[in-house]
Amino acid sequence: MLSGENADDTGACGRRKGTLVVRWTQPIGRRRLLRGAGYLGVGAALAWVLGCGGGGNEFLTTLDRTIALDEDGVLGLGPGEPYEVRTELAEAGVGREERRRSLVVFHHFADLQLLDEESPLRGEWQDSCPTPLSTSAFRPQEALTLQVAASLIRQANRVNRSPISNRSTDFVLHTGNAADNAQFNELRWFIDLMDGKPLQPDSGGPGYEGVQSESPDPRYPELLQRAQLQFIPRGISYPWYMALGSRDVLAQGSFPPDDASRQIAVGGEKIIDLSPGRKDEVCEDPSILLDPELTREILADEDTEVRAVSPDPDRRLLSRKEWMQELFDSNESPGPRGHGFTQRNLDEDVAYYAFEHGPLAFIVLDSVNPAGFSSGSIDAAQFEWLEGALKSRSSRHYDANGALVESDAGDRLIVIVSHHPLDLLNNPLPDPSGETRFQGPEFEELLHRYPNVIAHIAGHSHENRVTARPDPDRRGGSYWEISTTSPVAYPMQGRLLEVVDNRDETISLLSTVYDLAAPIDPSEADDPTSGDDVNEEQLAAVARSVAAQDPQLDPEAAGLATSDRNAEMLLAAPFDLSEVETPGRHRATPTGGVREMSRRALLRLLAPHP
Repeated sequence: MLSGENADDTGACGRRKGTLVVRWTQPIGRRRLLRGAGYLGVGAALAWVLGCGGGGNEFLTTLDRTIALDEDGVLGLGPGEPYEVRTELAEAGVGREERRRSLVVFHHFADLQLLDEESPLRGEWQDSCPTPLSTSAFRPQEALTLQVAASLIRQANRVNRSPISNRSTDFVLHTGNAADNAQFNELRWFIDLMDGKPLQPDSGGPGYEGVQSESPDPRYPELLQRAQLQFIPRGISYPWYMALGSRDVLAQGSFPPDDASRQIAVGGEKIIDLSPGRKDEVCEDPSILLDPELTREILADEDTEVRAVSPDPDRRLLSRKEWMQELFDSNESPGPRGHGFTQRNLDEDVAYYAFEHGPLAFIVLDSVNPAGFSSGSIDAAQFEWLEGALKSRSSRHYDANGALVESDAGDRLIVIVSHHPLDLLNNPLPDPSGETRFQGPEFEELLHRYPNVIAHIAGHSHENRVTARPDPDRRGGSYWEISTTSPVAYPMQGRLLEVVDNRDETISLLSTVYDLAAPIDPSEADDPTSGDDVNEEQLAAVARSVAAQDPQLDPEAAGLATSDRNAEMLLAAPFDLSEVETPGRHRATPTGGVREMSRRALLRLLAPHP
């Protein structure tokens, strides 16, 4: 067990003895240093340049240094990646760096996907299908998802301000898949992790009962046992908002829960492998495992390998409403209560909402199809609500026929948030209610009709990706789509996003990627909470080194280019920002800043204009 300080990691390099110490994450010249000294004092400006070390990963973001993976899967330090300027949607004005002002800074977490690796409902054997059903049915580091997520949160707390404007971080957005398999215990782990409450990663009986027979890292033979031990994480320091993901409410991220899957989840028999004949059959149609009669036949087959595991009622599967309800059982601070969801969401059983921050509005959608399948779509009622939410924040837009419509609505810069990115809004299944569901083309067409939409933030793909979405009709309704990779697999990163007004009729979206707080070498990891006798930072470092050698590693997960990671994305300002006040630091209201809209007001907004 490595010892370490139990300091509060709320500052960029920590707050020690009441002194704020910050670290700039870019090369800075003498002029910038002197300007920093003017704002912060000479001592803070020197600390800005010199930085501080200790406690694991000494670098704040990938602007400083990167973690490089060689051909043998060995990790080492690589050079930092400066911002690449993306001008597909607007030109970059000279001198904007000196003029700009920050409007919002927030972290994007995607697919923390906390995983109960002992659950009977998981199907790790699927990786051995002739054509694998999934490259994520089993990952060698999967017993350590909680410790990895704790390390990501710790680093997000360190990255507590913009490396460009120095604005403090306002909040966190998590774009779905908090859980891996729609289980109560997985969601509860996520909430307690964000709240900084003691975590018990084990489920069922004491000790490891998963599919691995030995540690995936021979340097740590007791790794699987250590992964089950309780530890006390550092909670997130900022208000946090949630979107629903497919794995939050669908078994294995694809199947609507039914009586059979609910029974399997809380039961005591876990399928390890199937007979060759049965495997071919199920590999063709994995939904067979959710049929009670066929499942009993498979379990009775003498060639099926079944392992007894300790049953656990906390593995119960959650409905959408139950999932939302659980988010209200969370610390009051940093909030908000319900983490974006309100009593309206519970009463109507809908998982979409909006909140505002100064001149920005964040519209959070539910892109999960309750009929099943991992990709997404938007139900008709939500699609209508979305257009109303866009109209109420746009003084000008284009109707479905392409005609310009003007109104007295107050303008907001609009950020769309969903679990699925545009290209994965292609779920072909009809809605169980019989209502129409809308896919990517209709969704994109709607967004392009509202020039105030500046960005779409998404997860699900487990890839760092920045994509320009130009308006094909050149009406000004272009936006940027930003997806962030998941900490469940290498490279295990998060993203800091900022929106700035360049004061030249353009805005910039700035993306900065950062790694875990854990160091590359597990033996160098300090224990961030030494009082719990578990060095979760060391376990996170081991997980990353194991993930880097996973034969099913996605080479595109980190992004195809630097411009998918550290980037400045230019966009024409959709309205005059000169009289818009610079917002203060985000304060989460009890309702998440939601602008509630009556049915009458919604119908009035949706009514055709002459």
